[in-house]
Amino acid sequence: MDTTTIYPYSKRNSFVTIGVLTILGLLFISNIYKAYHNNDRIDMIVFGVLTALLVFILVMVIATRLRPALNGDLALEFKEKGIVDYLRNITIDWQDIKAIDFKRTRSSSMIDIQLKWESDHGSQIYISLRWIEGNDRNIYNTALFYFNRFSDTGVQTQEQGNT
Repeated sequence: MDTTTIYPYSKRNSFVTIGVLTILGLLFISNIYKAYHNNDRIDMIVFGVLTALLVFILVMVIATRLRPALNGDLALEFKEKGIVDYLRNITIDWQDIKAIDFKRTRSSSMIDIQLKWESDHGSQIYISLRWIEGNDRNIYNTALFYFNRFSDTGVQTQEQGNT
């Protein structure tokens, strides 16, 4: 039996981020326009650089978040073997996890994973739920379910209950 739960990229958050960046870009462009008419070269250069940086970020959000969301690509996957975080390209086996916690921040929620050992990503890994479609608390509860069922700790608890 192969149990898998998948979560796609969030379209809603992608569109909101693009909308906010577009509004900020329009404000920068209006400042460039005003600086041009006032012959203020320093403001033109500053806002020009900020606008170029904003356009770069906007292109990156479209390429890395909106396009996968529109294609229905996976952002997070829970399997019998472990967690696959496609946002950061990290795979974590359930046996390597010491504890899982839920952290709510000002802008989004995270799954806090404490590993039994030090990995290339550290001994504590945060999976941001900002770009993942679904209810944050339900995603965390699903992670807990898989952890309790498929980790060494969960298997020992089930075996103790059977004896």
